[in-house]
Amino acid sequence: MDDFAEAHNGLADKLHELDTVLHDHAVKMADMEDRSRRNNLRIRGIPESVLNPALPDYLLDLFQALSPETHPDQLIIDRAHRLRRPKHLPNSTARDVIVRVHFYHAKERLVRASRTPGMPDPYKDLKIFTDLSAATLQFRKSLTPLTTTLRAKGIMYRWGYPAKLLIQYQDSLHAVSSLPAGKEKFKMWGLPVATTDDHNKAKIPRMSPEWTPA
Repeated sequence: MDDFAEAHNGLADKLHELDTVLHDHAVKMADMEDRSRRNNLRIRGIPESVLNPALPDYLLDLFQALSPETHPDQLIIDRAHRLRRPKHLPNSTARDVIVRVHFYHAKERLVRASRTPGMPDPYKDLKIFTDLSAATLQFRKSLTPLTTTLRAKGIMYRWGYPAKLLIQYQDSLHAVSSLPAGKEKFKMWGLPVATTDDHNKAKIPRMSPEWTPA
């Protein structure tokens, strides 16, 4: 029994170690992908009647309407194209457009301008997002129980890189990199967290070499 328990515990410890290494590598890969997309914008709602050759001119007009104080020389578009339409959406839904803005500071100015209520006509139905990796989007979605509480309580937060939630609370900035870690902080702060189904893979328990009566 001692040998069996020792072998099992060795495998359990190694699996946990490999799981940690895999998670760390996945975080690094997502961060590298996000950095490669840092100048991108994802725009939803551009009519399909705007064909690919006409996208640069359409986007330039949009950007100048959003940020008229930005000189046109700063609104250089490196490339723009439409993405595939998700299978669950009807064919009548316009495909999203990905555009790479040459200057990062101009892209950030456009993002801030798009968050101001009241998009100018004829762009009022458009939605503009930062282009993020699928892994980062899934991470942010997993922290919905936390962000829901923060918004309800009027507590300021923002997203950091590599993927983390930055919370401004009690005159300090707190970083949260996982839902369990966030739940622990919220517990210390006396904040509620919405109940969610925990789909995380459970850690394989270690075994005791001692027999336990049934």
